[in-house]
Amino acid sequence: MVKSINSRDYNKWRSQFPQENSSIGFVPTMGALHQGHLYLVQQAKRQCSQVVISIFVNPRQFNDKNDLENYPVQLEEDFALLSKEGVDIVLVPSIQEIYPPNDTTSIDMTSYAHLAQGLEGDHRPGHFQGVVDVVSRLLTIVKPQKLYLGKKDYQQLNVLKAMVKKEKFALDVIGVPTQRASSGLALSSRNALLSEEGRVRASNIYEALQCAKASALHGEGLDMACAKGKAVLQAAEGVTEEYFLIANRHTMSINEVGNPEEWVVFCAAHVEGVRLIDNVEVFD
Repeated sequence: MVKSINSRDYNKWRSQFPQENSSIGFVPTMGALHQGHLYLVQQAKRQCSQVVISIFVNPRQFNDKNDLENYPVQLEEDFALLSKEGVDIVLVPSIQEIYPPNDTTSIDMTSYAHLAQGLEGDHRPGHFQGVVDVVSRLLTIVKPQKLYLGKKDYQQLNVLKAMVKKEKFALDVIGVPTQRASSGLALSSRNALLSEEGRVRASNIYEALQCAKASALHGEGLDMACAKGKAVLQAAEGVTEEYFLIANRHTMSINEVGNPEEWVVFCAAHVEGVRLIDNVEVFD
């Protein structure tokens, strides 16, 4: 049976495992769990003696109030899924635990601000500041040895790697491949907001990414690869492109992308009013 605990109770539980001898893997989530989250849990269980999951819907990373209000919350279902995976402890902190009253401090991102520019950084102002703020506070509570993050949020993964290094957290950041439905649609909590038809239409996002990847692998160049991917989206009924770009996997630059071995194809699109993001590495 999964036990939901707050940060104070977590500290008591954590004290059983000395920092120097423990092997704790951490998977931070905002709930509405799916098989992609569970795959992160499975990877953590393979590599760590203890696995901690957090569920906290972080208001600081939503630049759209409606997006925050519509974010699916389903704790009972989440606990049932985690119980099947053998998870015992789920950290569910209150807003006051993460952001105490009058505490308006934020992480200084100056040294890696370039990683948060372009792509999601341009389209979701303040998003990455909110992400590094909450993850840094969760890491301070959890004190893990490994942090598991999905590659679907590729830019976020790079930003958090930089934050962990800059803030000198003593842990490894593990990027885990995106898990997909049989149609290719990247698993996401937001998929729950789509109708069955919407999920079928959304699978065109992955098709577009794969088309661009194939073009790049055939040496057709960045512009042609993007054009071919965009053509797939434009031909797909009910899919509205927000951006479709190729960036460097290390720097997130869309201007100096390097050679194709360093390319990642990124897409954000809307289906039935739901914003979806995805990406593929040209050389994975």
